[in-house]
Amino acid sequence: MSGDGRELGEAQREHWQRTYGSHPGMYGQEPSLPARHAAGVFREAGAVDVLELGAGHGRDALYFAREGFTVRALDFSAIGLEQLRADADHQGVGGRVTTAVHDVRDPLPLADASVDAVFAHMLLCMALSTEEIHAVAGEVRRVLRPGGVFVYTVRHTGDAHYASGEALGDDIYEHDGFAVHFFSRGLVDALAEGWTLNEVHAFEEGELPRRLWRVTQSLAREARMTTTPTPPAGLTVDGTGLLCVTLLLRLRKVIDGAEAGTVVHVIATDPAAPLDLPAWCHMTGHDYLGPVPGEQPVYALRLSADARPTRPDRPWHRAGD
Repeated sequence: MSGDGRELGEAQREHWQRTYGSHPGMYGQEPSLPARHAAGVFREAGAVDVLELGAGHGRDALYFAREGFTVRALDFSAIGLEQLRADADHQGVGGRVTTAVHDVRDPLPLADASVDAVFAHMLLCMALSTEEIHAVAGEVRRVLRPGGVFVYTVRHTGDAHYASGEALGDDIYEHDGFAVHFFSRGLVDALAEGWTLNEVHAFEEGELPRRLWRVTQSLAREARMTTTPTPPAGLTVDGTGLLCVTLLLRLRKVIDGAEAGTVVHVIATDPAAPLDLPAWCHMTGHDYLGPVPGEQPVYALRLSADARPTRPDRPWHRAGD
């Protein structure tokens, strides 16, 4: 990503932080119409685990949870996710929702083939370059299981705001502090290469009104890659009953001084583990190998010789931070 692009992304993060802080629950509690549609698509596909990108304060993530899905909600606004978690507890679905602060310009903190469905309402048409949008779609493809479904919505070049406001290049225009990448049909088709493009549905939403496409695309059900058995453990960390914060303290202590290449199996019952463990491996440079088949919730990682050190008392921070 260019320096100018990174600066724009950080400016947008700050703008959304202020917006969520000033207007808690700004989109209300009712799910969006695309989310209602997506729930039916996901259910028909047999999905259980749903990843939402750009979840914001969570009206759609909470709807998916109420509909019985297990939801992993990512957003680059910590304030929005705080509101999401509070509402999840209030609605009695906190056990089915995990959250993580994440910028989609970075690789997704999930293992390969680890979710059944992905939903992104207006996320791809934020201040992302065309190259970054393709990278996000590639990451979505990586984390989806065979037969997985991706439903996303974007504002398109037929929208009234297209080619107006401050032009930032690459079909990105800024209005009232919000930067939007307006999609051409060619970009939609390019993102669907290697997928089955099930539907491109035009609809309108909100004031103006905004003009959007709701895109549904899916992967073939046959395996996309040859899978290999999880290597046996050289070390095992028992985190039964531990929150991920405490689990990482124990994990760091166990692996201290262990040889590079050692495979570590981590028993983790915290519902946040499927997000937190791959995110920690991504931060440190260790190789996350994914869940280990079996009755217990076990996750595997391989220690890297080039791993970045973390603080002994706060292993979720790099040393020196």
